[in-house]
Amino acid sequence: MNHAVMLHGGLASHRRGGVLRETLDARETLELPAGPAALLMFGEEYQSAGPAEKRRLVEWTRTGERLLLLVPPFAVTSCECPVPWTVERLQSAPRDGTGVARLLAGEVAYRLGGRLGAAQIAGSTWTDLSVCTGAYRSHPTSGLFAVTCLPLWSLTTLDAPAESRSFLEALMEHAGTAASSAPEEPPGLSPDHFGFLVFLLSEPFESEARALESLAVSPIFGFAQERARTLLQDLQDRGLVTGVALSAEGRDLLMNSPYAIYVSAMREVSR
Repeated sequence: MNHAVMLHGGLASHRRGGVLRETLDARETLELPAGPAALLMFGEEYQSAGPAEKRRLVEWTRTGERLLLLVPPFAVTSCECPVPWTVERLQSAPRDGTGVARLLAGEVAYRLGGRLGAAQIAGSTWTDLSVCTGAYRSHPTSGLFAVTCLPLWSLTTLDAPAESRSFLEALMEHAGTAASSAPEEPPGLSPDHFGFLVFLLSEPFESEARALESLAVSPIFGFAQERARTLLQDLQDRGLVTGVALSAEGRDLLMNSPYAIYVSAMREVSR
C-alpha cells in the first residue's frame, strides 16, 4: 500500500483486526489521521454512533487522499449520514465477483441500498447489479466515504493478501488528492463557502426552499440543512449571492479561485 492503513474504534482491538494487520500492514489509531490514510472501522459501530461523531468522520473525508471504509458486520437498518443508505441481509449467495470479491463471495451476508453509488472499481457489484461496495464523495475531488459488504478481515484473505491490497488501492485511487482538496481561500471564506457557491451553480434554483430540498438529496454535496442556511445567509450578506443565485462578484470570485476546478468536475458528474 502507498498509504497508511489504520484501524479505528473496536476493529483496532478485535481479533479480526489482526488479519488486517497481516494482509494490509494496518495499525491501530485512537485519533483520526492528520494526513492521507485509509481508515477502516466496523460498519455497525459507525451506524450506532451519534450524529456528531458521524459528521466528524465524514468531515475527515472532505480532504483528498483520505478513505473511510466501513466493513462488516452491520446493523440491518438505515443510516442517514452522509446520505441515506441501507443494509439488507442477502437471501442467496452472490455470484461473479472479481478479485477479493470473488474470493469472499461465499462469506458475504449483506447488500447495500439507498443513495450510495457503486464504487467505481472492479467487483463493486454482483451479477444482479446489487451493490457490495458503495461510495460517497462530499465534492468531486474530495476523499471517499465507502461501505463494503466484503469481510476483508476473513481468514480466507491470509492465503491471498494481494487481492485485499489491490481492492484498497483501487478505492484510494478515487479518494482525490491532498493538494487539490485544500486550495487557499480569501480571508473570512472557508472551503464550505466555496463548496456552497459551487452547489448554487449546479442548477438554476427558483427559491431558497427549492435549493435546500435539492441539497438534501444531492449525491455530491454533504451540507446539513442548518449549516447550508448559515452559509447562504453569510454569502448573501457579503454580496456574493443574491437570493439563491451568484452575483457577478460571487461568480468572478469563484471562477478565479482554485475552486473553479470543482465547477468543471461537477458538470462532468452531472452529465
